Amino acid sequence: MSKEFNGKLMLYLLVITAVTFIIGLILYLSGLNLFFNYLFYGNPVTFAIFSVITELGDTLAYLLTIVVAWYIYDKRFAKNLAIGLLGSFYFNNILKDIFKDPRPPTNDIANAEGYGFPSGHSQNGVAGWGYLAYEAYRKKNKILFWIFSILLYLIAGSRLIIGVHDLQDVWGGLTIGFIWLILFIFLEPKVSKGLSKVSILIKILFSIVIPVILFIFAMLIFPTPTGDYGLICGGLMGLSLGYIIETEKIKYEPGELTTNQKIINLGLGLIITLVLYFALSIIFPESPIMDFLQYLVLSFLLVTLVPWIFTKIQRK
Repeated sequence: MSKEFNGKLMLYLLVITAVTFIIGLILYLSGLNLFFNYLFYGNPVTFAIFSVITELGDTLAYLLTIVVAWYIYDKRFAKNLAIGLLGSFYFNNILKDIFKDPRPPTNDIANAEGYGFPSGHSQNGVAGWGYLAYEAYRKKNKILFWIFSILLYLIAGSRLIIGVHDLQDVWGGLTIGFIWLILFIFLEPKVSKGLSKVSILIKILFSIVIPVILFIFAMLIFPTPTGDYGLICGGLMGLSLGYIIETEKIKYEPGELTTNQKIINLGLGLIITLVLYFALSIIFPESPIMDFLQYLVLSFLLVTLVPWIFTKIQRK
């Protein structure tokens, strides 16, 4: 990407961030913090529609999106998407445990747990779907760019409509999400370039030590954490270790596949992903440490075992 193109993109993102913040601030100062929560309160049709939309901001939706990108598009982009999302998830959980902001009174309909500010669906929606929109913009795919861009706002809006967040939660989540996205887009190439110069042993060490430090930090700072720190840190470790091993030993390249091979890999990959996801959810009891192990195993297998299976199929 040229510096001029990248500069324009960053400018667009800064403008979008500023506009989102200003509009949210105006609405908040106008006393409309709970207005959107009650606008469709009790409407079963609206609630049903936006309950489906809000699922696109949940863990499983992002997991499936990442594996689709990994198996048939570009594993390096998918790796960045996953790391950006995991980082946003972690930061969002830290902020929630710091502010301990209660959810709005309308929360009794959807019965969501945890704290309100900032909205995780809103922040992570920008980190995830916003990064996909960024990639579509880079590839000059206007249709996908607008789909992903509209989707992240729909997911944020759904949190108001189903009553699990108020305006300040969603406004804060979107603003923080855009700031996170800008920083990630700017810093990721520099960090990746630096890591490319270190040995595999150092990369493996980083892949183990950093998630462990992040996990221990959260557990020590918040004795009764409400966030998914085990999921985040375990997923980060499994993803990082798996990516190192896969790129060195397996060397699966989706860009080299034919259309038929992509279709086969996509179908098989999604089936294996869902089987592993639900099977490991049953095997591992729910606790921060067990979540860490569950998502360590899940992410590691998805980026090593599944691509290895694909390479064996393609050689036949």
